[in-house]
Amino acid sequence: MEAITPYRKPFTSVSDQLTLLQERGLIIENPGEAGYYLTHVGYYRLAGFWQFYQSDRKAHTFRAGTGFSHIIDLYNFDRELRLLLLDAIERIEVSFRAVLINEMSANHGPNWLHDASFAYDYQVMNDLSAVIQIELERSNEDFIKHHEKVYGKIDPPPVWKTLQVVSFGTLSKIYGNIKKDVPAKKQIARLFGLPGDGWLHSWMQVISVLRNYCAHHSRICYRIFSFPPKEMRRPRLPYITTLPEAGGRFSQQLYYQICAVRYLLHTAHPNNQFNGQLKMLMAKYPTVHIHGFGFPQDWQLEPLWQ
Repeated sequence: MEAITPYRKPFTSVSDQLTLLQERGLIIENPGEAGYYLTHVGYYRLAGFWQFYQSDRKAHTFRAGTGFSHIIDLYNFDRELRLLLLDAIERIEVSFRAVLINEMSANHGPNWLHDASFAYDYQVMNDLSAVIQIELERSNEDFIKHHEKVYGKIDPPPVWKTLQVVSFGTLSKIYGNIKKDVPAKKQIARLFGLPGDGWLHSWMQVISVLRNYCAHHSRICYRIFSFPPKEMRRPRLPYITTLPEAGGRFSQQLYYQICAVRYLLHTAHPNNQFNGQLKMLMAKYPTVHIHGFGFPQDWQLEPLWQ
């Protein structure tokens, strides 16, 4: 068994943290402001951002000319981008939820969710049913309480009520587990301008994970995402013409995730201001190097961003 080294480093005060950062080559332009951020944001949260300004991450030394203001710009940019994406993803989630409910229920009634004949994998259906039951039991929504009061708890509420209380991740799994030969599944993908259900399932999973990072205040800039969106070469709506190499690192960077969000907004929120808001945010923080997140040169010239 490998020996474990006990952690014996003492707590470091904010003033000592400032001294340590200066010794490592970071320029502290405004000690008062730096102290505020170290006090109210925290050393290790900020370390997740300043690591990208270090010339030697093992020695923790900074590149020449790096100031604390560069760190704060990246931190604030990341925060404001997460808020912008959360707003966009909310539009997509609400739209996807409604379209899934309407298309499947119009064709297959109020209880298709619990009908094994629609399930690609019966075990997945059972697992999802257990998760859904937990969500129903913990729900405080008035329409769920009213349904149980009037109709009891023996039978689950109809799909158009039940699916209002499940998470985005569960929703994408439900869609993914519908059999491929169910016409409504393909129609839902077409409504979002995608070539088929494989793309919609992939993209909704991607956006569900991105939403969780944003909602839990996790850094998204410079992150390498485990699940890139399924590559699309024949879009029905304006998209990007230069695609990343399949399986390459670029496809797992933030830019490609944002492209998926923007594309789905064509349908989920046609009159959105996402393009302009994103460009304004980038202009607000000129020191932030967006190419490190996968944004290519001349990205704004792509049809998706016009």
